[in-house]
Amino acid sequence: MFDDTSLICLVVENLAKSHNWTYEEAMERFYRSNTCKGISDSETGMFTYAPREIIELFEEEVKHQ
Repeated sequence: MFDDTSLICLVVENLAKSHNWTYEEAMERFYRSNTCKGISDSETGMFTYAPREIIELFEEEVKHQ
């Protein structure tokens, strides 16, 4: 398992700021997403992505729900 905690924290902080969500709300929304699941899956390689790339994937996922 990769240490993805720092990456997730950066993503959640940026989501909270950009969407005017509380940190808790951003964390809850992100943790329920397939994007978040992909970060912990070593097969996807998403743990190597920059926070902005993860945010874009998350926003694209939410947009198509």
